[in-house]
Amino acid sequence: MTALALVYKLSTSLFLLLSLLWGAAIAVSAKPNGFSVELMHIFSPASPLYPGNISFQEEMQRLLERSDARMRHIDATIASALTLSNNMSQTAKNRPDDEFIRPQVEYYPIATYIVAVGLGTFPDAKFPERPFKSYYLYMDTGSALTWVLCADCEKQKPPRCFKTREPPFPNGESQSYKPLPCNKHRFCTPNLCIGDYCSEAAEETFTFLSNKGRPLPIEDIVFGCAHDVRNVDFGSQEDFKIAGFMGLGYSPYSFPLQISHLIQGKFSYCLSHNREIQTYLRFGGDIVEPFSGLRVTNLVLIPDIPYYYVNLKAISVNGQKLLIDPSVFALQSGGYQGGCLMDNGSSVTYLITPAFKALVKFLEMFYMRYPNYVRHLGPINPAFELCYRWAPPIVPLPAVTFHFEGADLELKDEAFVTLEDRDGSSILCLAMVENTVRTILGSLQQANYRFIYDLNNALLKFIPEDCAKWS
Repeated sequence: MTALALVYKLSTSLFLLLSLLWGAAIAVSAKPNGFSVELMHIFSPASPLYPGNISFQEEMQRLLERSDARMRHIDATIASALTLSNNMSQTAKNRPDDEFIRPQVEYYPIATYIVAVGLGTFPDAKFPERPFKSYYLYMDTGSALTWVLCADCEKQKPPRCFKTREPPFPNGESQSYKPLPCNKHRFCTPNLCIGDYCSEAAEETFTFLSNKGRPLPIEDIVFGCAHDVRNVDFGSQEDFKIAGFMGLGYSPYSFPLQISHLIQGKFSYCLSHNREIQTYLRFGGDIVEPFSGLRVTNLVLIPDIPYYYVNLKAISVNGQKLLIDPSVFALQSGGYQGGCLMDNGSSVTYLITPAFKALVKFLEMFYMRYPNYVRHLGPINPAFELCYRWAPPIVPLPAVTFHFEGADLELKDEAFVTLEDRDGSSILCLAMVENTVRTILGSLQQANYRFIYDLNNALLKFIPEDCAKWS
């Protein structure tokens, strides 16, 4: 896929695989063709990034800052992917699966949820060590590639590693590590080869632990084994505890597409506001689709871009559709602008400017009827634009609905957050931010829905659910 070379060159898929730390249990069911991986919010007590007993205010401050960085990363990824696509020769365009990427970062890649995986095969490991190395990875529906820093970076002169809390993955010691042969693998091109092998691309065994403690190995997963990362500053914001990204994006390189034959092309998650509760990233046979109530919309898949788009048609509040020209939600310039993408790496939702202004205007008029709600500056920075200081009696929150093609996503409490001012008074804020380029549906607004990505049929299925009970 052509633009992938660029998506990683800048920073999109340049995410997965670094340090080592065995922690969170990874639940894998015994069902055939299915397994479930424990999913941790970055601020969960089970997460290696747990910040301690911080206030909700401080949590939102940090999530906003991370979302802002994530938004810039998405913009850069898409721009670089399309630039590469436009500059390719016709010959390259006729070989969409023939290139692999060397990770180079210009915009810092971050996400919001973490999984733990085992990597490699080390049969000589002494008990209680396991016969694989363990890593924390960001789970990212916007990353195409899974990659990790490999020990070969230490062989360069000078070494071309970035800082990690644990040593890089010892790829040379793993019995299951297989570098991709140059000219003989569809994920490697000659100009990205070193000698007879593809530069920084290899096959390896990924292992997940069953809920009974038994390992579930999945062999021959193509991943990025990074060893020349002079321009990468990954991990500093995480105290070097995160090893990289598990790429779940739309790309032949991504984890779910590589194992599509094992999982029927499906993965699913259900995100909870309760940080104390761990939920699961489920694959294949571990996904139970309800007999009724399931909402279905088409996924819009762009070959050169790893993000999952949906057709957003309108937005309503309390059943009243806002005066928004539907064309503002349409994909434009071959995907460079517009559209609505699903992104659990962003915490807040970004609304394209005309839609954001229409929503803010409607809510301003709504709250004008309640004198106990007074417009107020948000107590965190970057600030939410629409906030109100309020006092009893409490007014029920307006229901904001995203109308997708063929399905509605209703947001009740998920559209707002309640913060605290310096004097202890409550501040209600719309948990959405303006964006001049596109609409991005973040994880706060995806909470308490079960989402099923059916890649074989290009469908997104979802249903309201108490995700804390899905664990």
